[in-house]
Formats: sequence, structure tokens, C-alpha cells
Amino acid sequence: MNPVTRRLLEDIDDPDLADFALAWDAYEECAVGIFRAGAALPDEARRFEALRLAAAQGLDPWEVPLEPHWKTLERPPQESPFRTVLAVERPDVAGNWPMMRALPAAREALNLLLLARAVSPDRGA
Repeated sequence: MNPVTRRLLEDIDDPDLADFALAWDAYEECAVGIFRAGAALPDEARRFEALRLAAAQGLDPWEVPLEPHWKTLERPPQESPFRTVLAVERPDVAGNWPMMRALPAAREALNLLLLARAVSPDRGA
């Protein structure tokens, strides 16, 4: 799991947001692994498809809250980085640079949302 996301999840008191963050993290990790390997073995392809479906289903309630976070990045993407990544329906991600370029923006937007929704004594929430 992404270490920053892991730390931010410690301060989240919203199980639905935490579930989405975990689903996105697992999907991203799988996609990056396939990208690095250059291809997906059959088991990894099935895992990719299942994780993509879970991330896509989990995104719906968070799409609007995530939007201001990706739109205000230093180099904001033209469209939702989450939708760009999820548009890749098959595990043929090797060489898919648009997908790989969208992943950091999606991760940063997710972490910013987690930070904004954090409930901790230090923040007075």
C-alpha cells in the first residue's frame, strides 16, 4: 500500500471512503505491476479485472468530492485521472503511458481528499 495513503487512512472515520481508497490502491498496485512486467498472466488478468470493477464501483460517490483536488494540482489533467485510468478495461497496460501518467494525479487527489476528511485530535475535528 502507498505509505502516504496508509498514514492518512489512520485518521479517516468514514468506512466508505476508506474502502474506496483501499480498492483504488489495490487496483493501482496491480496495474503498475502488470505495466512493469510487460504483460499479465491469466491470474493477474483476472485480478486486474476484478480490482478495476471494484475501483470503478467505489468511485461513483467520490467522483464529485475528488474533482476539486485533481483540478487544483500543479499540473491538472484535462479530465478525471480516475476515469482515464478506469477507461483501460483490459490488462494490456504495458506501454499505456496515458494511464501511467494519470495514476500520480489520481493518487495525489485521493490523498488530498483523505487529508481534507481526516478526523484527528491535532486538527480539532
